[in-house]
Amino acid sequence: MRPKKQDSTTQELLEPLLVNILDMKHPLIQLADKIDWEYFEKEFGSLYHRNDGRPGIPMRMMVGFHYLKYTYNLSDEDVVHGWKENPYWQYFTGEKVFQTKVPINPTSMTRFRNRLKEEDLLKFLEETINTAFRSGYLNKNDVKKVAADTTVQEKNITFPTDIKLFYTMIKYLVKFSKKHEIRLKETHEYSGKKLLMKYSGYVHAKQYKRAGKAVKKMKTKMGKLYRSIERVLPEELRNSDEFQQLKLFYESLWNRSKKSKNKLYSLHSPEVECISKGKSHKRYEFGNKVGFVGTLKKNFILSCKSFHGNPYDGHTLEENLCEAKTLLGSNGTIDTILVDLGYRKHNYRGDAKVHVVPRSMKKFKVNFKRLLKRRSCVEATIGHTKRDNRMDRNYLKGKEGDKANAILAASGHNLRLILAFLLFFLKKFRDNIAKKLGTLVNEVFLDEKYAKKYV
Repeated sequence: MRPKKQDSTTQELLEPLLVNILDMKHPLIQLADKIDWEYFEKEFGSLYHRNDGRPGIPMRMMVGFHYLKYTYNLSDEDVVHGWKENPYWQYFTGEKVFQTKVPINPTSMTRFRNRLKEEDLLKFLEETINTAFRSGYLNKNDVKKVAADTTVQEKNITFPTDIKLFYTMIKYLVKFSKKHEIRLKETHEYSGKKLLMKYSGYVHAKQYKRAGKAVKKMKTKMGKLYRSIERVLPEELRNSDEFQQLKLFYESLWNRSKKSKNKLYSLHSPEVECISKGKSHKRYEFGNKVGFVGTLKKNFILSCKSFHGNPYDGHTLEENLCEAKTLLGSNGTIDTILVDLGYRKHNYRGDAKVHVVPRSMKKFKVNFKRLLKRRSCVEATIGHTKRDNRMDRNYLKGKEGDKANAILAASGHNLRLILAFLLFFLKKFRDNIAKKLGTLVNEVFLDEKYAKKYV
């Protein structure tokens, strides 16, 4: 059933309102007043049935929780329990009176995300762009020149060695046999665990021949267990989707070789790909590729798109720029795009000019050289989005989770920039008042950590 709007209650008549308690010039309150919350209620209303079922949680609260989560780099549990202690967060999510009880279970955020498709999630990012224009942080000149780049969004999986995957497959097969009450002479689970521990000791001691034999032995145990289950499996279970999925995993692991393609790197996240970006400190990364388009001046993200299949960087440019133009709408147009050498022979055929920044820029004029040097600003944008907005490790499930995490992380990065902008002007405004009055104005709501983080 569709969420109901938050109406006034008797509690508001008995208790003081948040408006009368809080500092209304706080950046988070100013940001909350600039976001168009009605837009989300109109767009996401179709996800709920009009009359059937229990009334949903207010849309502003669910959207606000996700904005807070990715702005402050928190888990679902942390943001929900932190909400109870923070009156500014409560105001941000639409509360009028200070609440002392947790409004939702953290799993409600997971169920809400599962309702949203990629086009719905893009509305989170689109609203941050519109809010930046409303607040004065961006103008049409800021979005004319952009930089594009790609990075890897790593999945929350262990490093995929062959012996680990074989042992994980053994555990999956044992779990399947217990669920369907299939009797086994030997499960190989206990002996496989001991063999895995021996293998780690062999590798640590650089005894690679013994380590190789341990891998072969684990593979043999996996094959024995699979065949013993398949031999006694009833026909109806043999044709079930559950066993067919296990069969695909087993065949992929059994037939893998050093040069085989489309390898399986994780059983609980089979969509994971192995990507090499040429980093000296991290030879391989396991996840999916994400394309960014950000402004040159203020490092504001205009597009963040998740790609699977490890495409060539140049072949992601067309989709990324189309998404950026769609999200910008009437707020501005892009006329200059700066990219690195990974975008040579790109697929973009639009009106904007694409400049592939070379390694040496001696032949260019000073003004144009300065412009080209600004391309590297997108690297800092990617670094902050990973470190501060939960894109360094993706905990969400499946390909849909990859898309959701990338878009929401970009939204969180944009909100951090707007908050810093609002905080800067608030400090400037207070300093001007202090000069006129000849007294110092205390910053009541700020502590040193908060100021250092956003200024």
